[in-house]
Amino acid sequence: MGSDAAPAEERRSTSRDRPVGGLLRTRNYALLWLGRSISAVGSSITTVALPLVAVSTLHASPAMVALLTAAGWLPWLLIGLPAGVWVDRWPRRRTLLIADFASAVVLVTIPIAAWTNVLTPTMLLVAALLAGTAGVFFDVASNAFLPQLVSAEDLLEATSKLQTSASVARVLGPGLGGLLAQAAGPVSGILVDSVTFMVSAACLLGLRTEPEPRPAAGGYPGMLRQVGEGLRFIIRGRLLQAILVVATVTNFAMLGITALRVVFLVRTEGVAPGTAGLVIGVGSLGSILGAVLASRASRRFGSARTYLVATVVAAPFVLLLPLGGHGWRLALFAVGSFVVLAGATMSSVMTMTFRGNFVPAHLLGRVTAASRFFVFGTVPLGAATAGLLTSSFGIRAAMWALAALYVIAPLPLLATSARTLRDFPAQDVQDAAP
Repeated sequence: MGSDAAPAEERRSTSRDRPVGGLLRTRNYALLWLGRSISAVGSSITTVALPLVAVSTLHASPAMVALLTAAGWLPWLLIGLPAGVWVDRWPRRRTLLIADFASAVVLVTIPIAAWTNVLTPTMLLVAALLAGTAGVFFDVASNAFLPQLVSAEDLLEATSKLQTSASVARVLGPGLGGLLAQAAGPVSGILVDSVTFMVSAACLLGLRTEPEPRPAAGGYPGMLRQVGEGLRFIIRGRLLQAILVVATVTNFAMLGITALRVVFLVRTEGVAPGTAGLVIGVGSLGSILGAVLASRASRRFGSARTYLVATVVAAPFVLLLPLGGHGWRLALFAVGSFVVLAGATMSSVMTMTFRGNFVPAHLLGRVTAASRFFVFGTVPLGAATAGLLTSSFGIRAAMWALAALYVIAPLPLLATSARTLRDFPAQDVQDAAP
């Protein structure tokens, strides 16, 4: 497996012998964190800016906006599984760089097309599809690259810090997207996102890494065999299966709601775009709280217990979203988003740390991709379902149906070993490749 690895002395450093600031005082992790954090702000801006371009500039229907969201996630269904194989074969830092550059180029075409009056809904869909494809490779490579950059005992801290900055981005991004839309038009937010991908690439270029190991003399096994290895690893682990099923169903429901939220607030409830962005951003404060508390809760109560409580207890608050609306009811939307995102972020930190410590390094790209294939691959189905439900029953009824599914999905966890475990199991992530 070709890979980039952090210098050995930096990987061996632990939280006990680092000064205040932890991993952020190490060069490689600090650069990775900075690039990812800035890029996350840009991507969060686009989650509001892209549907606003469709609604405000192209006067798209709710179904079209839902399809636009679906297009961004469709690549997980199309190439999610082989992407994991390629990531395990390719140098991971180089894969991240190519993905950043590709995303920057694709996104900058949208404002150029708008300024030259040639932008169409089809162009928006194609751009979302291409940017989503680059995002598949970046996501898989990033998750597989992090355990190479930090030691196993630092993985929880590393994951938690990245999730914290991503959560801050989810707070800042929607508000910035709404304000940019009002001040300079919705395409300005997409231009900003394009620039942030270039910043991320610059940070990756600054990493100091060891020479990459050469592939084995016999080359690599076939694509199907390598995909099967990742799938079999998940199938053999019942706890991995249960977590994967819950994540798949809850993402299906939540991304359906996400696809509708801007249209619901702006068009159905008459909320100004800037206000809608701020409400979504306030709700996203919950993800910051979840990311900050994740490592503390894990150490005090156990990773498995933290995951279970965060997943099951927070879910019913999603029912406040369809109750939200104009005036004081915007508070319901914000509170529901806050609690749900706090729980979802804590669950995500626990899941990624569990997978990073449990899965052997040579399989991590494929196992991550297989998990993402199911979790993110259902997102376009959720967005498309949201569009169909809206067309048939109205946008509020669609949000109620998706919220109910989100509440029910985690309940089967109570019948798994997660109910009795304090911590998730771990194994040596440095197992040699076969």
